[in-house]
Amino acid sequence: MNTTQLPQLIRPDLQAHIYSDQLLTNVRNLRTFCPARTRFCAVVKANAYGHGISEVVGILRNYVDAFAVATFYEALHIEPMTGGKPILILEPVNPAYTPEQIKLCARYGFHCELSSLEGVEYAHRVLQGSDLRISLHLNVETGMGRCGLDEPICSAILQRLPDCPNIKLAGVMTHFATADEDDLSYAYEQLFRFERFLTKHQLKDRNDIIIHACNSAGTLKIPQAHYDMVRCGVSMYGYYSRPMKNPPVPLTPALKLQAPITQLKKIPAGHSVSYGRSFIPKRDTLAAIVYLGYADGYRRCFSNRAQMKIDQSLAPVVGRVCMDQVILDVTDVPNVKLGQMVTVLDNQHDSPCGAYALSELADTICYEILTMIHSHVKRIVH
Repeated sequence: MNTTQLPQLIRPDLQAHIYSDQLLTNVRNLRTFCPARTRFCAVVKANAYGHGISEVVGILRNYVDAFAVATFYEALHIEPMTGGKPILILEPVNPAYTPEQIKLCARYGFHCELSSLEGVEYAHRVLQGSDLRISLHLNVETGMGRCGLDEPICSAILQRLPDCPNIKLAGVMTHFATADEDDLSYAYEQLFRFERFLTKHQLKDRNDIIIHACNSAGTLKIPQAHYDMVRCGVSMYGYYSRPMKNPPVPLTPALKLQAPITQLKKIPAGHSVSYGRSFIPKRDTLAAIVYLGYADGYRRCFSNRAQMKIDQSLAPVVGRVCMDQVILDVTDVPNVKLGQMVTVLDNQHDSPCGAYALSELADTICYEILTMIHSHVKRIVH
């Protein structure tokens, strides 16, 4: 049997509803906040932050200027869907790329991050003598301490590139480490270092390169750094990096995750629930079993702590979250029915089962809650 022809496993009973109007309104509001000349790069890595990369690219391709992904493979996947919009790969070009990958990046016009002199030399060797040309974005280290290159190496690369006709310097970039913090002093230090680098090498005078620095938080909080392009990820999906009291731009979550009640079960007082007997009801309880669990991205640490929504009623999670099952106490939920859809992840900022509330319970950030939604969940575009 040829398993390569089998369709992707999708569970239609687990439904991530993607609201295109909300997604597009978020993009429109973010774009309005930026200068008209500033390009908008939609970050769709990690399955579009759990929203579904194919679905999100399909919604956005006529409303954004470019897309950004984490890896070559994500770029290859969305290339037929983008309507010819540029794709920026945030994984640095490096010798772990196969020669064929380098050639495909050039052939498809992918823009690739550059974070080493070795990456330059490798791409040069692979493409030398061909009619292919790869577009690279130089990542300048200003304080992120991750993929950026220190100024002396960046200078050496800028001096080397004129001797590499198959390489085009298409952009210069940096990345803020603390733009989502209340204290922006370190972010402004990074901006100062980036400005100094751009000025030293007269890069702001060039019309053939794209200068970009802002992630979502930077876009909202450091307008001086909008430059030629902003890279918006979590904000596009309706979230601030962390909750904001007076945000400069209104954003609305674009995803709601739902699952059905597969069993209703009466549990007498004193009878334990699920693994480890971590919940023992003090009253006779009506329990609802919802068939998703940590294998679907619903964290085990939500056991006995989180809530889900049934219509407008809240039902607490009781007992341990299992690999593929969660138990709710629905004793006080009116008219609960077998097969009824339960809201697991709400699309309201202040909801007890919204991404902010769940991330607080898990001692993490909303990004992790969103990106953990399994790829086998059915994405439904509205």
